[in-house]
Amino acid sequence: MRLRHGLALALVAVLATACGSDDAAPRGSIVWGGSTPAADTALPAECVQPPFTVVAERDGDNAVGSATYEVTSTVGLPIPLVPNKDGAISGVDVMSKGADTDLLGYVLFFGDEQFGPGDVSMFGGYAPTAEGHSRGTVSIFPHTTTPLAAGDVLTPGLLDGLDMTTTLFRVTMDFKATPDELTSYLDTIKGSVRIVAVTETTLCLDVDLTWDYSDFSSEALGALTVKGIFTATLAPRTMAFT
Repeated sequence: MRLRHGLALALVAVLATACGSDDAAPRGSIVWGGSTPAADTALPAECVQPPFTVVAERDGDNAVGSATYEVTSTVGLPIPLVPNKDGAISGVDVMSKGADTDLLGYVLFFGDEQFGPGDVSMFGGYAPTAEGHSRGTVSIFPHTTTPLAAGDVLTPGLLDGLDMTTTLFRVTMDFKATPDELTSYLDTIKGSVRIVAVTETTLCLDVDLTWDYSDFSSEALGALTVKGIFTATLAPRTMAFT
């Protein structure tokens, strides 16, 4: 079996030095936009803001979560993509394009404790802050130059359709029950994520994912399952990935 560490974004190349930090403010990141826009009211009926109930459960030896997990808070973090593997785009132009591009990936944070857009970033907000609580993430990225849109169904795999320097996966997830928890995962996630709605202010995902986890060995201890419809108000976009 292939062993993969359960870092929330699976961005080994760019986040190796930042992983383990859970500060609310990203180190070295640039955020455009001074405030979070108001929630979008023109959404499908199934896209309901918290509280709502989903499956967010890790079974087996390190069981945590529940098949009736009560989500208290969600936030969606937009991540601009500016393909630049050949380095032809200058750093200044990458910043400018990142502020305007429609080519975005997203991290959807959810948990059973209170948090908001100011509490998450590219490098922080992935773990719970209070004892007895938990947080999870579902991350999605486009694998072509076509922006993500409602109706798209994303399946796991390497993001190999863009000329990116950063190593990304089309779909990934994680779930933490303690602030310092680090889980390893085996092989490939099973399932898919359907975009129910994505607007300037809101992300709504229909998630049906399962991933075997381990204790950093090659033997599965159980599986993490995340399933349900998640709606999140979007935070300001982060710095661009290239």
